[in-house]
Amino acid sequence: MSLELSLYREVTQTLSSSLQIETALKACFAELQPHFPADGIYINLFLPASQEIQSVAVADANGAKQLDRRIALTEEMCQLLQDPDRPLVRILTDVHQDPVTYHVLSQVLPQARSVVQLRLKIDDTHLGVAALYATREGAFNNRHADLFRQFKAPFSLVTAFNLQSRNMLADNAHLASENRALRRSIAGQDEVVGARNGLKTVMEQVEAIAPLESTVLITGQTGVGKEVIANAIHQRSSRTGKPFIKVNCGAIPDSLIDSELFGYEKGAFTGAEKRKQGYFEQANGGTIFLDELGELPLSAQVRLLRVLQNRTIVRVGGVEPVELDIRVVAATHRDLAQMVQTGDFREDLWYRLNVFPIDIPGLNQRRQDIPLLVHHFMEQLAPRLGFKQLPAISGEDMMRLQNHAWPGNVRELVNAVERAMIQSRGGPLDFRFLSCPVAGHAIPENDGERPVIIDPSHATDMLVPLDVMTAKYMEHALRLTGGKIHGPGGAAERLKIHPNTLRSRMKKLGLL
Repeated sequence: MSLELSLYREVTQTLSSSLQIETALKACFAELQPHFPADGIYINLFLPASQEIQSVAVADANGAKQLDRRIALTEEMCQLLQDPDRPLVRILTDVHQDPVTYHVLSQVLPQARSVVQLRLKIDDTHLGVAALYATREGAFNNRHADLFRQFKAPFSLVTAFNLQSRNMLADNAHLASENRALRRSIAGQDEVVGARNGLKTVMEQVEAIAPLESTVLITGQTGVGKEVIANAIHQRSSRTGKPFIKVNCGAIPDSLIDSELFGYEKGAFTGAEKRKQGYFEQANGGTIFLDELGELPLSAQVRLLRVLQNRTIVRVGGVEPVELDIRVVAATHRDLAQMVQTGDFREDLWYRLNVFPIDIPGLNQRRQDIPLLVHHFMEQLAPRLGFKQLPAISGEDMMRLQNHAWPGNVRELVNAVERAMIQSRGGPLDFRFLSCPVAGHAIPENDGERPVIIDPSHATDMLVPLDVMTAKYMEHALRLTGGKIHGPGGAAERLKIHPNTLRSRMKKLGLL
């Protein structure tokens, strides 16, 4: 009997040897290890409906464990995974070569440096991947890929059967979360948390303007939830059920603004192999949300003014105007009136946009909403983090949350809740990492000039690769700046690095 046939039989038997997938995976790795320079094996599922990767199980020479970690994906990452031309077996000599793989492994297996992956499919349904990983780069070659390829059927079948019950449990957790939201709706609570408290004035403005077709300008600090309010306007309008297209104007390079916003014709430039619809065309019939509008260069502002005036666009490389039926909702954290005075924003565009301004207060101006927001975020995060029930929060910790300065507003709060839930290990949440005052202590003033100090003396002896830490810090900078890279207040400015250098490093680390 050949080596391949013998190994195939042994692997199939071990994968079928236990209903506990981590136990079966450990036995399988014991059979595979003599033939591959691998340090471990893992299985991940792709969940297209929720745009997530579910890490299922991992095994190495020391043992195995079942995982229930869900990692959110961008729409672009989902498209990559669903590409029919994505290879059945692929070798990554460096995990940075594939943005999806690096995004997932940096959070689940940061020690992995190279992998050989096998797509798991049944009836043309992409289930996910089974992969062998090594802690050094360039561990695998084509011979390993050819040998691993033969295990597609047993890995796919066993994964599908073994995970059916676990997916049902996860679905039940999602249903429980949805039922809590439904009960809140039946009780008459608004889906915008704080609508009856700190956001009462804002929601009154939303209810007034939503049924109309007027352009809306939403202002407020970074992280206050401008997208939530824009979505609330769309959902209460006659356009609900139609496209709601979100555009981060600060994240589009100047050279790509026209093609991204207005689309292009086939042959308009090198690489334009077919016609592409821009964001405005994608929003036709619905609402387009232009976030961080103040980051648009003056040249793009001129073309945006024409769109607002005529409701038509011309694709790059085209001549015929395309008529649009859209509603425009814009948002910015910058003072556009001041930018008009300095010549950084067109006055005529400012008047077109400022028809109905809505200003969202910062989180430190509506502290009464913090308990509601914390509970809301826990309900959202619980299914993804594998919580069977919501964790407890002490009165002292809730007071700590309400006394925190929240310079990052709601975005910072949800990150704090997620971090506390990850660290809780099933116990009560602990927010002492915020280093903020508790009851009876004054909230310190933030002069905006105090430097952030990174003190490695507080780190444990469990270190992570420098690239992982660098990527995490860049992601943190982008969260604080709302995804803005260049320009005043952008990540490049705050990190004191040239925007092109930052983009280059982000691309190398798989963040672009």
